[in-house]
Amino acid sequence: MNDAPYALELRKVTKRFGDIVAVDGIDLQVPQGEFFSLLGPSGCGKTTTLRMIAGFEEPTEGTLLLAGKEGNEIPPFRRNTNLVFQSYALFPHMTVFENVAFGPRRARLPEPEVRERVMAALETVRMAGLAERLPRSLSGGQRQRVALARALVNRPAVLLLDEPLGALDLKLRKEMQLELKRIQREVGICFVYVTHDQEEAMTMSDRLAVMNEGRIEQIGTPEEVYHRPATRFVAEFIGEANILEATVDRVEDGSPVQVSIEDGTTTTVASCNEADCEVGSRVLVVLRPEHLQLHRSRPEDLPATEGRVAEVIFQGSVIRFVVERLAGGTLTVLDTTATPHRAAPGDGVWVSWLPEWAHVVSSSDL
Repeated sequence: MNDAPYALELRKVTKRFGDIVAVDGIDLQVPQGEFFSLLGPSGCGKTTTLRMIAGFEEPTEGTLLLAGKEGNEIPPFRRNTNLVFQSYALFPHMTVFENVAFGPRRARLPEPEVRERVMAALETVRMAGLAERLPRSLSGGQRQRVALARALVNRPAVLLLDEPLGALDLKLRKEMQLELKRIQREVGICFVYVTHDQEEAMTMSDRLAVMNEGRIEQIGTPEEVYHRPATRFVAEFIGEANILEATVDRVEDGSPVQVSIEDGTTTTVASCNEADCEVGSRVLVVLRPEHLQLHRSRPEDLPATEGRVAEVIFQGSVIRFVVERLAGGTLTVLDTTATPHRAAPGDGVWVSWLPEWAHVVSSSDL
């Protein structure tokens, strides 16, 4: 068993393509057995980072370690990693069994061991009963399972997945998200997953890194990143966020930080970066739509801002209210359809929140 604390470690890794900086000095540590996602919009550097881990790109600067050993100079075929693509890349003329057996046979393992490994991998992805099928007779989800089995059969220390569910329809993609997490827990190896889909990353990841313009903006559990975003970009990229400008009024040890929003509303905030929490500093308050409530009149003992309902949108399990604030800008409020319908377009309302759901992000985003 490998005693290295991390399956993967990146130290100040940079990748340049001419004058373009695709990855900008990132640091990353992924423990053994963790499901870790690189999340961000197209062009943020996540796939380039994955390709450097796989060995298909070489870092311009910095050090990459695999299981504690420097990996910059190790060619792709000698790295204890495997990469699963969106396109499956199965051999169409080979059966499911033969596709999965391709790697072990190239490694010249004894045929009894090849069979044992292949059937174990197919059992893991629940495809053992289709071992003699050709890829053309399989559904998209089944082909993706075969691609996973082909990667797992080589027993990599790190499995790399580059948006592998992107070609599947929404229902199947959601099913495969749960299957991938089940498989990762069962085999117990490190998965590094690249996606632009924040719901996908939140569903499967133990931790995730949010990337933007070649840099990592935040690393944390899905709960940490959602409820305590480090920057405005993270707050708006992960889920939905209402952003209000405010000024810090009071900072006392052992007491909540108090801020004033531009319309004069005073609220305390659940969390605040130390660098931002100085009296007089300008900050951004993040409020998630599901943490807001509508009222016909100003509520007592709660921070609230006044506005008028601009839109009411029924979305099945929730109703979306778009409220134009009298102080300018809009707020989005999500309410369950189980709640009695309380407002219509044109109605004057107050929008309130509990102080523990307010969070301040970096003032540098102002």
